[in-house]
Amino acid sequence: MSDYFTTDELAEFLRVKPRKIYDLVSKEEVPFSRVMGKLLFSKEEVANWIAGNNNSVENKNYLPDVILGSHDPLLEYAIKKSGSGIALSFDGSNKGLERFKLNQGIASGLHIYNFSSKKWNIPSVEKYLNDKDFVLMEWAKRERGLIFQPHSEPKKSITDFKGLRLVTRQPGSGADNYLKNLLKSENLNLSDFVKTEIVYSEIDAVSLVLSGQADVTLGIASEAEKYKLKFIPVVKERFDLVIDRFCWFESPFQKLLQFSQTTEFFDAASRLKGYNIKDLGVIHFNSKQV
Repeated sequence: MSDYFTTDELAEFLRVKPRKIYDLVSKEEVPFSRVMGKLLFSKEEVANWIAGNNNSVENKNYLPDVILGSHDPLLEYAIKKSGSGIALSFDGSNKGLERFKLNQGIASGLHIYNFSSKKWNIPSVEKYLNDKDFVLMEWAKRERGLIFQPHSEPKKSITDFKGLRLVTRQPGSGADNYLKNLLKSENLNLSDFVKTEIVYSEIDAVSLVLSGQADVTLGIASEAEKYKLKFIPVVKERFDLVIDRFCWFESPFQKLLQFSQTTEFFDAASRLKGYNIKDLGVIHFNSKQV
């Protein structure tokens, strides 16, 4: 009997997929030897590694199949239709990053614009996730703007809504971040408006306007179109997913990716006004090249 495991044998022994073993090797987190281009793992060294490793492979890489962070209607649709089994927990872009760092989900959605660097999302993941192993993948570009009732008096900008009821998004969300900077650019602040209850999704934000509980929200074009509300474009934003590198290769996320390549998905996206998915899947930041 050999004193060494092959890659497949070690994967079977640890009850993980071979791709996990290659990832551990790339980060030098498991003892290995390379003989004539072939990976071999000493059984004695592996046993010592397991005995001394409080963060075993199973414990270190188990994350709940949840996508955190900001809400996106197309993402919600894809998760429901893909059969991935992924759950959703929307709590805003920044809060999602905080929870992602604490290993509370496999991925997190975000659309945070850095006005200093003029970049979407990259400065935020560099700030929050400097010790995480992840990739930042584009999901979609979306048009965001002012949404209000069609019977309202003609409006041209956010200044025309001063003194009216403005939908309040949770602090730290991408929408809240952009709204505050938009107000600042017009020499306004939130105290110039009547604030509504805090909402946590694009759908809920538009619902307040639709039901007459608010006069305006900074929402996405697809929701305005769906409910036949007025829309003034403000910005084309990039909605990304930050994904744990191990979880990228696991079945739940792979099912989501596979569904995003289907005709059914493309047809659904084409019906959403203001969406552009041409670059879906493009990696904008990689925490560690392997």
